[in-house]
Amino acid sequence: MKNAPDTALEDLRHLATLRSLAAELPNASRRALEPIITDLTTRIGPIVPKRRAAALLGISVQTLDLWIQRDRIKARRAEGSTRTGIDTDSLVWTANQITPDTPRPGRAVDLARKHAAFWRFNEAVTAAEGRAFAALPFATRIEQLDALNASLAELNEIRLRPPTEKAISRGT
Repeated sequence: MKNAPDTALEDLRHLATLRSLAAELPNASRRALEPIITDLTTRIGPIVPKRRAAALLGISVQTLDLWIQRDRIKARRAEGSTRTGIDTDSLVWTANQITPDTPRPGRAVDLARKHAAFWRFNEAVTAAEGRAFAALPFATRIEQLDALNASLAELNEIRLRPPTEKAISRGT
């Protein structure tokens, strides 16, 4: 008898793909996907067993335990259970940060979490700055945009400069 496909793992893969896709779609298309995403999320439940989560991420259960210890992924217990599982939302987010050819998936997750935390922290500031910028007179907005563009050009030049001799000798 052939091994039956793991439908729960397939549901997880579909959920991760749909959430990643929905983030990049316009609002009308995103709204069309929401019932499917909700149905999959309900079917999967709030917690995924470690073995299935590790299979989705392409890592071993031992590596998954290390990721839990290092706060790369959230684990929790289901009510009335003694087993620890992986939070579904955390698992799907993490799965979307890793591609099959990622040489060090843990590093990719760390960088993605750092980047996401930075932007979450700055969302309120960005919204307030956007409203303040929109309230400025047109000529002032143009001046500020020119100054910002000049700063970005300078930063880009620094990034494109070849490394110095000192940096080459240190191996950095």
